[in-house]
Amino acid sequence: MSVLPKLPVSARRAIRFALAIGILGLLVLKINNAKPFERLAATTPIFVLLAVSVLALEDMARAWNWTKLIRAMHVAPRVGYGTVLRIYWMSGFLGQLVPAGVGTDALRAVMATRSIGGHPSGQGAAVVMLNAIGLTVSCAAALVCAAWLALAGHHQSVRMLAVVLYAAVILGAVVGYWLLHWQRGAVLRLLRCMPASLRKVRRGLRRFIYRVLIFQRYKINVLPMFAIALFTLLTRTAVFPLVGLAVGLSLPFAAWVALVPACNLSGLIPYSVAGFGGDQAAMVYVLTGSGASAGAAFTFAMIVPFVGMLTNTLGGLSLLFVKPGGQSRPLR
Repeated sequence: MSVLPKLPVSARRAIRFALAIGILGLLVLKINNAKPFERLAATTPIFVLLAVSVLALEDMARAWNWTKLIRAMHVAPRVGYGTVLRIYWMSGFLGQLVPAGVGTDALRAVMATRSIGGHPSGQGAAVVMLNAIGLTVSCAAALVCAAWLALAGHHQSVRMLAVVLYAAVILGAVVGYWLLHWQRGAVLRLLRCMPASLRKVRRGLRRFIYRVLIFQRYKINVLPMFAIALFTLLTRTAVFPLVGLAVGLSLPFAAWVALVPACNLSGLIPYSVAGFGGDQAAMVYVLTGSGASAGAAFTFAMIVPFVGMLTNTLGGLSLLFVKPGGQSRPLR
């Protein structure tokens, strides 16, 4: 068992911060001859602003899917889209200093529980399914693009390690859902073996499993959800070539598609702070495998988190202008 979870919160944050700084430092030392900071200074701002607007569109689409999941799971059947969008942007704004994407997602579940009601396990299940659907769609699209690049004979390609990882994610999602659905009884028997002191946790896990099985438990049409997930993939993909134009990096659209799940999976690992640290290493690794130079890839990877931070900040302005019920109020 890892010692890190037993440490105080301040110590864990310090370790993650040091790890993020260390990874960035190693990257800078490795590609210093590529003059990455001069490339950053030469960035074209207009393309970055366009990327921010496209990323905001992706957030709006993801919030729509989240709304549909909350309603379909009967967590809050009458919740309005505007309320969910506000929670999505609020949590993104407040979670910018959370070390990993998992923390931001947990913040979304907590804020949704407090703002619109429902049990925390239900709100958590909705967030998990939102991410699972999006990640599965992006990994599947990345595999298709990797195969297309290979068959078309492009000199750009996708790292084999990334291809294996994407395939493992899809297999894990399918097997995990199968276990919860077809072996639900065995899973519940394992939960009964938990100590009596963890009764509340066990009860929450049972509710979580019940909510996650949306394809069998609830009569919903999941095709629109997957269609919206595909739209969010395309919008996120469109952000990358815009940032690439800002730094003079050009790659086939298929290569940008393959980068999306790599960024999503990297965000689950607590080795970055506000998107800086290990995320840059992951992006540089994938982009250089697709034919990008190390300097251009690093410059690109440094700008992408700023695009997300600016989008979250603009979305967070709803904290100042919008009440929880969706009505505007003046500044005090």
